[in-house]
Amino acid sequence: MINIDIYPREPEFQHLLELYPIQPANRFLPQWYKDNPKLTRIEQFGFDKKEPHAKECPAIQDELTNGFIIPSWSNIFFHMKDGEMEWEVSVGRTLISAKLADKWQWIGKQSSQQINLMGLNEIFNYGVLKFMSPYYFKTPPGYGLRFHDLFYHDQRSVRILPGQVETDIWHEVNFPFEFMFPTTKESKFFINAGDPLLMVTPYKKKDRFNLNLHNYDEDFRSKQMHNATKLFSISSDFKKYRNYKSNEEE
Repeated sequence: MINIDIYPREPEFQHLLELYPIQPANRFLPQWYKDNPKLTRIEQFGFDKKEPHAKECPAIQDELTNGFIIPSWSNIFFHMKDGEMEWEVSVGRTLISAKLADKWQWIGKQSSQQINLMGLNEIFNYGVLKFMSPYYFKTPPGYGLRFHDLFYHDQRSVRILPGQVETDIWHEVNFPFEFMFPTTKESKFFINAGDPLLMVTPYKKKDRFNLNLHNYDEDFRSKQMHNATKLFSISSDFKKYRNYKSNEEE
């Protein structure tokens, strides 16, 4: 268990953290995940067999829940017209904006020169934009944070560009994004305050790995078949299988 500390960057931003708290990812499960009922093992493998939904896949479950979600801290409006992008972060019209007008911008940019040849969906005269985070992030020595898009959530008009940050050393993080529609056509859309904006996953910095490519190994395959037999014998109940493997390795 590690502690991840999050601080408002300005005193006024304390209200944003309280109104739209950053929470574990399982508090922001997408609607399709909630709307598909979990099948019992009898329904899947026994009487009246039914095809399980992809939500049963442990890889998808871990992707949706392994980390925490930063919600949007404001309604954000975008309007693309005649090659020009206009935006408004509505919380910026409050007293917060008046006090911070000279030193704070809610949306910044990475110029075309900075992202040359990266193949991103650029905006003419802007490059790509970035959400300026109102928060600082701090992790214990040896741990960092990966900031990335919400792949399995509802399709959106923006995509967060992923990146890993050594937040035990550097605590200021902003979130570049590209648009998921042609920026040569007129478009309007908005992001609701409180909607999931991006996901954050901790990682251990000093983890190193060797990549070993092996020839076919009958003994390894036999062990894998043993594991598969255990999994199938308990109706592919991955939670039980994971506990079995953990106990086996102790």
